Amino acid sequence: MSEPPIDRRIAREAALWFVRLQNSGACAAEHAAGAEWRARHADHERAWQLAECFSSRAQQLAGDAGRAALERPRSLERRQVLKTLALLIAAAPLGLAAYRGLPWREWQADERTATGELRTLHLPDGGQIRLNTGSAVDIAYDDSARRIRLIAGEMLVEAPREHARRSLIVGTAEAQITLLGSRVLVRQYPHSTYLAALEGDVEVRPRLSPGDDGLMRLAAGRQTHVNLRATEPSMALAQNRLDWLSGVLRAEKMRLDDFIGELDRYRPGLLRCDPAVAGLLISGAFQLRDTDQILHALSQTLPINVHYRTPYWVTITARANA
Repeated sequence: MSEPPIDRRIAREAALWFVRLQNSGACAAEHAAGAEWRARHADHERAWQLAECFSSRAQQLAGDAGRAALERPRSLERRQVLKTLALLIAAAPLGLAAYRGLPWREWQADERTATGELRTLHLPDGGQIRLNTGSAVDIAYDDSARRIRLIAGEMLVEAPREHARRSLIVGTAEAQITLLGSRVLVRQYPHSTYLAALEGDVEVRPRLSPGDDGLMRLAAGRQTHVNLRATEPSMALAQNRLDWLSGVLRAEKMRLDDFIGELDRYRPGLLRCDPAVAGLLISGAFQLRDTDQILHALSQTLPINVHYRTPYWVTITARANA
């Protein structure tokens, strides 16, 4: 008989203890307190063993970068490791799928951003990539082509116009995208790719489309979504797609659960929305530099409560007697 899942609270505590004690600065008293916590209940010890298992594998793949994240006590990278570890501990008894869901590929990427981090990368040809929160890319340039692989998240590619000599090809899980212009916005969703041509056209081909049947030319000022086999009809570019470049999250009659899902990308920890309030609509422009202030503003304008179990475990629920 398989063991029951670890309670989320215990999983969170195990992750906190484990990450805390991996820091080389942890003192003897902290190690003793951690040992006492492990001995307090059988599930505590089971959660600790799972943390050791997952962390060992993660550090093998992440190398020095993964170990360095654990050493930085307040880093965004460390919080993301903690978040992932807690989720894995809670889900581990449900099977191998949870283990395979760990973002090994993102940790091995050439370049990546942590939760809430934005970065600008300068390319060898004079172009640049602007990475949104929680993004990861591989970059491979040679004499015949320039290739960028978006592994996770979102990026704006700004390329110099030298395409006649070397193609610039962007790859995602679902598509191959060839730039004919100089600026393109790409986001990797769980089962699709979002693509917008900002300056100049692009050619997009779904990975599993036969021959040239699936090849589509996307004109400047248009956007589309691509799955493995087909590209959706294009539409005019939604201007709010670029708001993240200035640190803004904009909503126009957006469902609350969708808004919280977007906000969660920029906030370390767990942020959840109760189904009872998921359909509430929200409009406005919100500064992403302070996500707690955004949550406070929501509680003042909507019939909701914001519950902080910890600073990194927040749930949105219906306000009593609202």
